[in-house]
Amino acid sequence: MRASISWLRRHAELPADPRELADRLTMAGYVVAAVEPCGADTVLDVEVTYNRPDLLSHLGIARELASIFGTALREEPSDLSGVRACADHVPVRVEAEDLCPLYTARVVRGVRVGPSPAWLVAHLEACGQRSVNNVVDVTNWVMLSTGQPLHAFDLSKLAGPGIVVRRAKGEPFTAIDGRRLDVGADDLAICDAERPAALAGVMGGRESEVSDATTDILLESAVFRPLAIRATSRRHQLRSESSFRFERFVDPARTVRASDLAARMFADICGAAAVGPVVSAGPLASAPSAPARIAIRTARVAHVLGMPVTEERIASILASLGLRRESGSGGVSEWTAPTWRPDLAEEIDLIEEVGRMIGFDAIPAERSLPTRPLVADPRLRGLAAVNAALVGAGLRECVNAPFVGAGPLDVALLVDAPALRVENPMRSEESLLRRSLVGPLLATARRNAERGNESVRLFEAAPVYLGVGGGTLEMRLASGVVSGSYGDAKACVEAVASALGFASDLTWERGAPRPLRAARSATVRFGGEVVGVLGELGRAAVAAHGLAGPTAVFELRADRLADLARLDRTCEPVSRFPAVERDLAWIVDDAVTWARIEGAVRRGGGDLVRGVRWLNEYRGEQTGAGRKSVALRIEMRAPDRTLTGPEADACIASVLGVLGRETGGRIRA
Repeated sequence: MRASISWLRRHAELPADPRELADRLTMAGYVVAAVEPCGADTVLDVEVTYNRPDLLSHLGIARELASIFGTALREEPSDLSGVRACADHVPVRVEAEDLCPLYTARVVRGVRVGPSPAWLVAHLEACGQRSVNNVVDVTNWVMLSTGQPLHAFDLSKLAGPGIVVRRAKGEPFTAIDGRRLDVGADDLAICDAERPAALAGVMGGRESEVSDATTDILLESAVFRPLAIRATSRRHQLRSESSFRFERFVDPARTVRASDLAARMFADICGAAAVGPVVSAGPLASAPSAPARIAIRTARVAHVLGMPVTEERIASILASLGLRRESGSGGVSEWTAPTWRPDLAEEIDLIEEVGRMIGFDAIPAERSLPTRPLVADPRLRGLAAVNAALVGAGLRECVNAPFVGAGPLDVALLVDAPALRVENPMRSEESLLRRSLVGPLLATARRNAERGNESVRLFEAAPVYLGVGGGTLEMRLASGVVSGSYGDAKACVEAVASALGFASDLTWERGAPRPLRAARSATVRFGGEVVGVLGELGRAAVAAHGLAGPTAVFELRADRLADLARLDRTCEPVSRFPAVERDLAWIVDDAVTWARIEGAVRRGGGDLVRGVRWLNEYRGEQTGAGRKSVALRIEMRAPDRTLTGPEADACIASVLGVLGRETGGRIRA
């Protein structure tokens, strides 16, 4: 922001030395890139950070300097006393309320377009603006003074009966700089009854611009959503001082005041004969937002800044910056931030304001920094262990955007809550917030397949968002896509469970939601709670996602698994005694899962069973229809001795008894 010092002095009594102004601004946290003589005027080139849009105006910078030097702040007079009023007005309707929360317009009659006075031209040129004519110069001057962009239309060139703020409909538009554009539904337009007259917040149209023949104007002062203006500006490669401000923030509480100031100047500089009333539309026209209260503790200020600051000094600084004190006692006070400071939201923000106004050079520098040990968050350790386990299993981590479209990518495996719809999606085909990570991972697998990489092992660990009870529920998942079978996905889940220390506590139930194959999928539980699903995609799903071949997926409740993790484990020495292994072939119904068999073996053998390993499955004449033979190996070991044959036989007998009761099977002869 190029700020004219003579212009700043219209707002506050300031020291004569420009270098002193630059130094004090620097100590208040701003970067003054240069101090430049510009004719008879000296200019400060102040670098404005994205969170301080109020400083994109002379009033904003003057407010900071007035607070720093303890002087009163003066605003430009905007009252319309002495200016002839008229009842002429133009109706305004805002159709795109999500993109335009406030739009105001007023008619100004009888302006005489011509050159601007020398002082106005000098101010504009010092700030890098060229003079156009007195009407356009007034709108630019008010923008540089207050931070509120304005636009003046030639009223006679607008087709009645009013102004409509709407999304464009694929219409031609010629900007003031002569460029011809096609504007569509992603662009917000200011339209008369026939066509767009301006690209909202970016640039006016040639067909409605002010010329030497203009006598009546329609003055616009509005608030537009920053993301919408930024997208239109980038899409059409149009940049302007107005778009630069709208892309950041414009104070809706001062929109009408800026219009009043411009109307006052139209009367004084352009000879306007009459000024009409302001016509407002948009959600903020009838329901302005109320500021939230922010508490600040005197003791906390001293702790953060490392120096005592009196409650009176804190109050004086905050009041000088435009904050309003709501209450205060016992070293704690509550304040509401002014509407032009959207960056003030928490106590630490107010503490920073106090520190800036005191001056960073006045804050004592300590040679030592007090520290305290940080206790690791168990959940974060668990989440890190989930990621590490999947990387160790040979999967590559992906990071996908949280937006998906309705259709194949809106997969829901672990939840049945509806997907949340984005009010203003950046892309119309991605209008939902994801409720599963599998859909975006399948899209990544498809892109790999299209580029010749047909074998993938991918995972993502990230939040998903669900609509529950009228609110939003965030859930953290870990999901994967692997080229292969059910067994490949199960190995990944088992790797995670093993890393978290509860592999033996999981139960596996056959079957999971579509699009997984019922016979080649499973639901994973921990103590009765569903913590994951896995399985192979059906052929139709493989084809729908454009995958190269058989594909298996898994999805886990990473947040719950992290809570259940047993990461602090005890170790025991390697046994000095050999293990005894016995192989069994157990015939059971097809519906009996390996998890049931393994659990029965461990319960039957007790502490002597140190491992159960699946070997193979067989179906044929010897098993009978609808049954299978599961071959398994049981490892037995005692901690203090070598097991004898009779002891091993007794253990196996106990195992067979529990297996028979719990699975209804028998030994294969």
